[in-house]
Amino acid sequence: MGGHDNKYIMKIIIWLYLLMSLITASLWCAVTAPLITEMAPVPDELFAPLRGDPRELHFALRYIFLHSDITAAEVAIGHYYGIYRWALPNKMGAVQLDIGGGIFPHFNFSKNKDLQVIDFYANVPLDIRMNKWSGRLMLFHVSSHLGDDYIRTSGQIADSNSWNSIKTLLSYDVNQAMRLYSGYIYHLQAHPPEQKLRAYQSGFEINFNIFGSNQAKAYWANDLQWWERTDFKPQINSQFGIKRSKTSKQMRAIYYFLEYSSGPEYFGQFYNRLESRMTIGINFDIN
Repeated sequence: MGGHDNKYIMKIIIWLYLLMSLITASLWCAVTAPLITEMAPVPDELFAPLRGDPRELHFALRYIFLHSDITAAEVAIGHYYGIYRWALPNKMGAVQLDIGGGIFPHFNFSKNKDLQVIDFYANVPLDIRMNKWSGRLMLFHVSSHLGDDYIRTSGQIADSNSWNSIKTLLSYDVNQAMRLYSGYIYHLQAHPPEQKLRAYQSGFEINFNIFGSNQAKAYWANDLQWWERTDFKPQINSQFGIKRSKTSKQMRAIYYFLEYSSGPEYFGQFYNRLESRMTIGINFDIN
């Protein structure tokens, strides 16, 4: 199969996944309260998305400013779907099983807008919430592939990197304005197999009601990761943005943000490369 055929197939996959997610998202347009045992519950209700983690499943467009005059663009297309929720006794909280998937392509915008790399994610999280505490135990698969354009221009041999991993996260809501979290990641299987297996994650989020309205809020989300495969060099991502929603209780929202990243790259093909970048973007929360 030729390079052009692969390129068109990749575009079809991206658009089909986006269309499927937008259609099925309408099933979860309202927040369920109180927490009850049910099928197809609202995703992201027990364990809220990590806004500072670039690999959290979400819908977003990013325009990136790298060193010199190099610019790039990234698309994030990802979503969780609630499978089943079990309410805990005495209204202590709930446990929920979800399934999710996402794709993260990266395009070079400085020259010819070539697709350089694309990462695929498949996640199966088990979430729990008890009052201000929430947690996540998640099995996930990542595969990273070079774009045909990048292979043609760089001469690099096409070989996918992949990981089958487990992640644990614990989060605490200090109050309505602040959240803390920490986690651990372990690769059950990795390709190439010589990679080291452990990683740590931590971060915090702060919300600012500076507009005097619950329909518009500012936020600052910070995520730090340390991967053994890069000798625990810190991977830092800091995002400041504005959240806009029609009502204070509505989960659907649009986020306009500025983002700074520094450290090893998030893309699986380039995890050994260090970079610093500034980003402007928009995130669509469709729940």
